[in-house]
Amino acid sequence: MVVLNSPQNPTGGVIPRADMAAIAGLLRERDLIVLSDEMYSRIHYGAEPPASIAEYPGMLEKTVILDGFSKPTP
Repeated sequence: MVVLNSPQNPTGGVIPRADMAAIAGLLRERDLIVLSDEMYSRIHYGAEPPASIAEYPGMLEKTVILDGFSKPTP
């Protein structure tokens, strides 16, 4: 299992889209699942929302997205 946390708390750091695409490329053909902690994905300050590993080809089926109800969009 690979665990990704983007955007991260408390820094708000985000894995850049190019890096997320590279990670997806590395994981796509491996026998692994991804736990993607996207709790803060709807709270962002850039022009573009953060990338989810699940949006890359072949990754949706391999990804469990961790989200929640306690951090609503402002």
